Amino acid sequence: MNPKITYLLTTLMLLVGCDANTPASLSFNDVRNELKANNRVLDGHTKMDDIITLPFSEAYLARRHHLYGSVAVDVLTQAQQQELEFLQIQERYPERFLPWPVQVNMLENLGTNNEKLAAWSHLVQTRLQQAIDSKIYLSRYERDRLLRYITTTTPQVGSIVSLETYLDTYKPRTALGLYQLPNGKEWYQSKLNYYYGLTKAPSKTLNVVQQALASQGKKSSIDIDDSNGRHFTLHYLQAHCQLINGLNWIDSYINLPETARHCAFSIKPDTKHLILALMEIDLGIHYQGWSHKQASVTLQARIKLVDEQTAALIESVLLYPGSIFSLANIAGFNSL
Repeated sequence: MNPKITYLLTTLMLLVGCDANTPASLSFNDVRNELKANNRVLDGHTKMDDIITLPFSEAYLARRHHLYGSVAVDVLTQAQQQELEFLQIQERYPERFLPWPVQVNMLENLGTNNEKLAAWSHLVQTRLQQAIDSKIYLSRYERDRLLRYITTTTPQVGSIVSLETYLDTYKPRTALGLYQLPNGKEWYQSKLNYYYGLTKAPSKTLNVVQQALASQGKKSSIDIDDSNGRHFTLHYLQAHCQLINGLNWIDSYINLPETARHCAFSIKPDTKHLILALMEIDLGIHYQGWSHKQASVTLQARIKLVDEQTAALIESVLLYPGSIFSLANIAGFNSL
């Protein structure tokens, strides 16, 4: 049988089996804790002798799907229901074929256990090869970042050398954003709907954002932490707001839109301008297919930034699509 078909059938049986045997009766906190346990390799919370579930393996995906379906929805708040629905929608999109989240140095989390490294290397290569059959490819940025993890943090055991060779010869997609993936525009739209809290065409939102930016002119330099891979939205909310728990691993289990909606912090005009500029870049990259250079030039035309700051902000947009729109309300842009 075709390996891809075998994989899909196996996953389907696991999903059906999990859902059939357990009623939806877990509390929000129970599911949050169980999701953390399922994600503990991603979070770096494993020990050398732990029995682990590799992220995006069949077992991982089945467990995650089961947990999403096990929540007692009738006891959730509206915001919790919206987040749960968003996460269930995300299961439809290409993420499952991209097993190595570029936000995480998985090799560092796995340590020096050769058996775990070999299993991880095999999973990544197998899943990426399956993805190619569905015309799903890593971006050049993602591929290069994964290679950087390999060359800077991992003992050069045979399985990792094999993975490095595979990625060296891997042909990535040409664009950075989600739009070039199968159903990529729909995937991005689903993220905007959740983080923004509005169902609105990205093209219309981009037009309004650009009009608002044009009316303000170029702003002076802004003091920005240029740490690589900084999740700008999460970092801002952590610094200024009381955080509200969520279920999403990628957002450190914080409900970003709900946290922003309840945040009483008074935002500065220059920061509002920066948030608008990041919204523009987010839409440009993930919906219109802007290149890194186009995004850099546009961002520096809006705000006086050094190259390192520009690169860090664009990296945040690449790693966390749509999340900047969580700050629309806190920045007074909820009417966009």
